[in-house]
Amino acid sequence: MKRLALGLSLMVSLVLAQQITMKRPPKSLDRYYPPQSQKMEYLNSMFAMSTAFHGINLNINEGRWDKALEWANQLKKAYEDSAKMVPEWKDYYKPQLAENLVKAVQSKNADAVIKSARELGQTCQKCHQDNQAVVKLFYHFPRYDHISLEDPVELQNLKTKDYMKKLSDSMKSLRVFLLQGDVSKAREEGNNFVERARQLNTMCTKCHTSKASVESLAGREYLTALENLQKALSLSQPNREQVFKHLSEVGQFCYRCHNVHLIPVLVQNRLR
Repeated sequence: MKRLALGLSLMVSLVLAQQITMKRPPKSLDRYYPPQSQKMEYLNSMFAMSTAFHGINLNINEGRWDKALEWANQLKKAYEDSAKMVPEWKDYYKPQLAENLVKAVQSKNADAVIKSARELGQTCQKCHQDNQAVVKLFYHFPRYDHISLEDPVELQNLKTKDYMKKLSDSMKSLRVFLLQGDVSKAREEGNNFVERARQLNTMCTKCHTSKASVESLAGREYLTALENLQKALSLSQPNREQVFKHLSEVGQFCYRCHNVHLIPVLVQNRLR
């Protein structure tokens, strides 16, 4: 019997166009993602459709057309329910194509199933191409605007963005004063930077709750790099190259975190 390949990747893959224009997802989608909902209902509807597509394919290849029909009907229902969840995206959905797939499975005609599945899958592909990347960036990455940190230098609570600005400024001030040969001020700003950088651990633990994850992000190696920087600055005549070397070591941890978190935050802020 001919084996089917329904192109299930249409349901789960992100198809990138040469140019992507991002805009804020429809507000009606907010109700299906945190903070309004922890159940991720819209995402679950995508999983339901993907699973149903696979169920059709799997059972037809095993000659179990009755089971394939059950999955086809589940796919039709999930597709129609999903269309109702986000009215702004109604033009992406073609309910008749889901009905056509059910009829194709009922006919037990493999060629008809393949044709109908491709046509239905193309509607998923078009929506994914236009919206999947921005939805993942907007809803799936944690937000930081509710997190505040106590600045150990000025002893005030700051939002994450403001805290990072203080941290960055103290690091740049260290570099400027050291390059100018003003050791006393470089040492002061360097110590401010170290204290602020140490305090970042408390932000990591807001989301990263396991000791192993915190250790990998900003654990012993990170703290040792900060200690080495502080020791290099404490010398009566700091060696500029050694200070910059240790500062670069600390910067690698900043770079690692920014690669994961900064770009999604920038996109989220612009979309809002």
